[in-house]
Amino acid sequence: MFDQLNLWIIVGAALLGGLTPGPATLAIAGTSMARGRAVGLALAWGVSSGSVIWALAAALGFGALLLANQWLLETVRYAGATYLAWLGLKSARAALHDRPLAPRDRGT
Repeated sequence: MFDQLNLWIIVGAALLGGLTPGPATLAIAGTSMARGRAVGLALAWGVSSGSVIWALAAALGFGALLLANQWLLETVRYAGATYLAWLGLKSARAALHDRPLAPRDRGT
């Protein structure tokens, strides 16, 4: 399988995608300015590792696997919807109680 796959093109595309500015870059910069370097670095690590995981999943044919198995696609969809609903509930509670989602930490 990997004989036909040019892994360096995939790695290069993943690196290029990670280096381009977007909403994640703004989130990292805003979090770093508001809550400190340590929290900003933790967010950057999370965004980067998530991007690498999705790039590897694409490279290994996760899309074809989802296309071949409808039940797996539905499982991923419902897991994502549940996670987004949980985040929305958490945000709504924080807005109603007029407090931040996490304590403000001024990292060093």
